[in-house]
Amino acid sequence: MKKIIYFSTIIALMASCKKESTPTAVLNEKVDMMMSKPETDSSGFINGPYGSVRGTARIYITNGKYQLALENFSSSNGPDLKVYISKEQRPVNFVNLGSLKSTKGNQLYDIPGNVKVQDYAYALIYCQQYSHLFGYTQFTY
Repeated sequence: MKKIIYFSTIIALMASCKKESTPTAVLNEKVDMMMSKPETDSSGFINGPYGSVRGTARIYITNGKYQLALENFSSSNGPDLKVYISKEQRPVNFVNLGSLKSTKGNQLYDIPGNVKVQDYAYALIYCQQYSHLFGYTQFTY
């Protein structure tokens, strides 16, 4: 009887565990080009050792506020994916812009007002939970 209760408990716990991942719905957030000016360009994402990332990243300024735009973007899925701007190709000196909104589509991320964007040369897609770099791109100013 104890074995039945034990195995039932294990099965119930395993069934209640859910794999966490990033949403996959296609987004279409866009910068208002009438009100915005591009500050940077990028040649496209380069895959990191742990994922596949495509698309470009640009920083725009709109009414004095900076935003990072991921355009024509796609990424392999994973848990706890974050969007960083970084001074290096690895997240050593970086600003966390938040969780990746989706693995597909155009996306906008607000950059805090106290950040001097010219000091940050890269955009990264990074799995914070496991410290895995999915991809990066370098800005040109």
